[in-house]
Amino acid sequence: MKLLSRREYNLILRALDSYDVFMNKKEKELREDLEDKLYYNLYNPKDGVAQTDVEDNVIRSLNFTS
Repeated sequence: MKLLSRREYNLILRALDSYDVFMNKKEKELREDLEDKLYYNLYNPKDGVAQTDVEDNVIRSLNFTS
């Protein structure tokens, strides 16, 4: 499966953040698991593959990593 771009990944996280107020405790735990799975399986910027737009360079420089 193709990796998510930073924009796609961030959109999913923002959607989950918006829905957070409607989640019960079990759904919030499931959300955390889902975010981990998305990050490590479909995004994982450490591979360098999902880094596709200019925004990545800005964020990387703010984190003082290269």
